[in-house]
Amino acid sequence: MWLHKFRKNKRGFSTVIVVVLSLIILVVVVTNVVLWSYTMNQLDWEKMNEDVKITDVTRVTNSSWFTVENEYTVNEGSLVSGDYADTKEIGGSYETFVEGSPTLQETLHPNAGGTYANWGKENPNGLAHWDCCDENPPDDDGSYVETSIPTWAKETYNMKNHTGSGNINWVRVYLRAKLTEPGTFNIRTLVRTHATDYESSGISLSTSYEDKYTHYDKNPYTGLAWTWDELDSLQAGASGQRVGNVATRMTVVWVVVNYSPLGVYELDLNGTFSIEVSTYPLDYIKSVEIQLRYRANETLENWYLKAYNWASMVYNDFGFNNTLGHAPATEWSVYAVNLTDKWRNYVDDNGFMYVKLQDNEADVSQTRVDIDFLAVRAVVDGTKFTFQNEGSLTLRLVSLWINNSTDHKRYDISIFINSGDTRSYIRGDITLPKDTYTVKIVTERGNIAVYSEG
Repeated sequence: MWLHKFRKNKRGFSTVIVVVLSLIILVVVVTNVVLWSYTMNQLDWEKMNEDVKITDVTRVTNSSWFTVENEYTVNEGSLVSGDYADTKEIGGSYETFVEGSPTLQETLHPNAGGTYANWGKENPNGLAHWDCCDENPPDDDGSYVETSIPTWAKETYNMKNHTGSGNINWVRVYLRAKLTEPGTFNIRTLVRTHATDYESSGISLSTSYEDKYTHYDKNPYTGLAWTWDELDSLQAGASGQRVGNVATRMTVVWVVVNYSPLGVYELDLNGTFSIEVSTYPLDYIKSVEIQLRYRANETLENWYLKAYNWASMVYNDFGFNNTLGHAPATEWSVYAVNLTDKWRNYVDDNGFMYVKLQDNEADVSQTRVDIDFLAVRAVVDGTKFTFQNEGSLTLRLVSLWINNSTDHKRYDISIFINSGDTRSYIRGDITLPKDTYTVKIVTERGNIAVYSEG
């Protein structure tokens, strides 16, 4: 009896479980249907509220202007007023530069013996010590002087007289020397001026010839700028010693003079520019243009626009449509050049360009130059599209089609347009067909807008 009753209750309990599970499944199914229906309704609602139009499609022959990215580097001359931001727009503010004296250098070599010739060995044997150290270029072990004395010994030579003129900026005393075996500080530069010796601190050498120098902004005796008379009476050389078994060998001594001529002026400056290659891919650029709007207070010398040539690694204007320069005016004038089919020499793979402005040559007039605008742009055969979002939602355009009777081309795009906004979109790699064509855009939600021309 009790067993029969247990089996009956068990069947009833199983029935309850089946009913409950059925109800759960039913609820899940209904919920998913409702959610799916809601989602579909939401997507349908959003799609219905999109309203995008193509309002204009036009050919583009030039990119926008790309202006300088940071302050100009002034190689000769100086900045007077303003900054690089003043050259980014035409009109209004401008940046002013003035010519400065160019920096020149002169190298002086030994031409006679000096006060000291104390190093004990010369090669070739019997040759005057100064004559062992005057070669240009150096002959290294072809001729040299050498000391194996365990105490400091001096060598100084008279130098050739100068030929330059102007203000001396600095002087450097150079030597080229080595050790006969590995060692330490066996040599010092030596300069003798006003009958007084001035030695550098110890200089480290190796067993290979090396160029070493000591820099003097001022004459160490007077504490003032060097004079040309002091240079003509200058003696230069070295103080050396033997340390252990290591001898010191010297093959050349020379002096470099850096100076600025008087009454001679020039201006040389350059800036960094970058073409936006994401919009104007290099493969679709036809050429590049540079434009300068400027004025000068003196109009007798030409000015030149040049660019850094990545192939030859110098600034030049090879291949420009104008290599004769431009005569300035006291009023604002425009100087423009086209880089023709040689433009790729001047634009690197990332779109960077370095543009230089310089005068024809140094002259006696110190010219003041105002730069109102300086920029570069790409010459292209591209297209500008104008899109208008008249819907109530922000939309995203994901593809663009250009179709004509023989061609259907699709381009991936990703453009967001807020409700009520109009957006211009330029593609330097899209050339419009010459015959009748249709432009089609597709939104992320699947809406389509069409524009026909022809």
